[in-house]
This record gives sequence, structure tokens and C-alpha cells, in this order.
Amino acid sequence: MGEISGRDVIAALGPVDEIILREVLRTRATQLELKRALIFAKGPGNADPIAYGALAETMQRLVDLLTVALEQRPEHPRGRSARAEARHRAA
Repeated sequence: MGEISGRDVIAALGPVDEIILREVLRTRATQLELKRALIFAKGPGNADPIAYGALAETMQRLVDLLTVALEQRPEHPRGRSARAEARHRAA
């Protein structure tokens, strides 16, 4: 399985900021990694610092980028991500 393309990212996220798209592509993720990172970014695991810390560095970067992309979508309310909120509570 090869690296994801811009079309893969747009198919998964919808319209996305050009910088985020470029950075997602720089991770050289596969379609499976993109799918797993998107599930993580959307799910409750994103709020768990231990689960996030267990991810490989590349996956953490991908999850971070996808989380930002999801938060920038018009239907997503502005504010902190679940992970940022969990970190704030833990501090």
C-alpha cells in the first residue's frame, strides 16, 4: 500500500486548509494509517494522554493535524479539542 494522496485526504476530511493538507502528505502515511489516525482524532482516545502517548511519533503528528482539520470544519464548534481539554484538566 502506497502513500496517501491529496485526494485521499480530501475524501476523508472534505475541504481542508492547504497547509494542513501539505503537512499531512509530508507524514507519508498510508491509507490505513490515515484511517486509523482519523478514527483516533474523532474518538474518545484523543482525550486520553496515555493512549495518545502510546502512538508512534508519526501517528501523533498525523492525529494532531487531523484534529486541527476537524476543528476547522464549519460544523465543529470552536474551542478546545478533547485532548487539549484533557491536558488542561490533568494540569
